[in-house]
Amino acid sequence: MTQMNTTQKVQTCLEFIDQRLETTSEQTIRIAEMIINDIKQLTEGYQTALKTGCLHQHSEHVRTTQMNWVNQLHDIILEQTNRDLNGQVIQALQKFAAQLNAQQIKYADFSLPSAVAREHNDEHEYLNQAEIEQLMAQQNLFDVSVRH
Repeated sequence: MTQMNTTQKVQTCLEFIDQRLETTSEQTIRIAEMIINDIKQLTEGYQTALKTGCLHQHSEHVRTTQMNWVNQLHDIILEQTNRDLNGQVIQALQKFAAQLNAQQIKYADFSLPSAVAREHNDEHEYLNQAEIEQLMAQQNLFDVSVRH
């Protein structure tokens, strides 16, 4: 295997995180869709069981389905708890960024995105959506009063 340069390492780490987030998101959506489908089938099956007098079999089916989902969800939780790969990758990138800052970009600066800056007291104050709407409403009142 050839040695990766620093740029390739950063790109590889970012691609890993991106792929992992996408995969996790897809898995979560698939699981949610399967649970919804099972719930729909169990609901429809209840009506059929009422009509045919098969409530006992239906309740067994409900119990089996519930246990299946409990076990699968428990496995997912254990997997995420035991193996937080994103955390490891992010720590490596943070260490790299700290070293890079110390050596190469002491004098380079950039503004934090507003969503990030909002979380830090020492940054500029950014208005949230409700404050923007209130300000716009006040501006409209001023515009109307000037016209009269």
